[in-house]
Amino acid sequence: MGVPTATRTDRSIRRRAVTLADEYKFPLAFLIIFLAVWTAGVRMLNLPEYILPTPYEILVSFQGQFGELLPHTQVTLYEAFVGWIVGNVTGIALGAIMAESAVLRKSIYPYVIMLRSLPVIAFAPLLIIWLGVNRRPILAAAAITAFFPSLVNCITGFSSTDDLTMELMRSLDASRWEIFRKVKIYNALPYIFSALRISVALSFVGAVVGEWLVGNQGLGYLIIVANNQINTLLLFRALIIIGLFATIWFALLIVLESYVVDWGGQSTGGATR
Repeated sequence: MGVPTATRTDRSIRRRAVTLADEYKFPLAFLIIFLAVWTAGVRMLNLPEYILPTPYEILVSFQGQFGELLPHTQVTLYEAFVGWIVGNVTGIALGAIMAESAVLRKSIYPYVIMLRSLPVIAFAPLLIIWLGVNRRPILAAAAITAFFPSLVNCITGFSSTDDLTMELMRSLDASRWEIFRKVKIYNALPYIFSALRISVALSFVGAVVGEWLVGNQGLGYLIIVANNQINTLLLFRALIIIGLFATIWFALLIVLESYVVDWGGQSTGGATR
């Protein structure tokens, strides 16, 4: 007699639980120790709540505040997501073009590196002058912060095809477009996903900085309000929400990459045989 389906399912769930527990035991242990040291430090130094609350006080402070936090969270998520999409689409497209043109790459790349080194807040006054006091400078700030890592990574990724593979494709009379579509895109996938992950946090940075300057809603706006009111609990609530959604977004990209890059690798192998 075979093993009942329910039993097999239970065993599979237990195995996955054990695997997850083993994989995340060290981060979980570090978190527990960190929170314990934080709490003990606050208690021993007798720090007031407005200086540094305990993790428990921060957690309890969320009670009854979701109605206030939700609209601001939606605004910041929208701004970060739009900026992330625009920045990455532009960065990937321009990266592919620059990787294909050595003249263009040598002409523009030094200026890309120079602009990348400038903090987004340095662009903010210009964005406000050019785009007005509205949401558009915030979206532009989020897009700019996402754009530069995407562009740099994609130039590297689309240029990463080895000479042997290129010679093989040329020996098969593959056109430039076929080489790009069947080889270079797949070789660039790990770099593209790396850029997508890096730009998650940066798009939030751009959105929050933009809200500091011209926003009247959003989590960045709440941070300014909390600072002006010396409301440390509100400040921590906003920071925790930003970190939580950025982590979820980052994790979803890792899952997507595990499928796309594996598929891409298989496809690359098929294309070069």
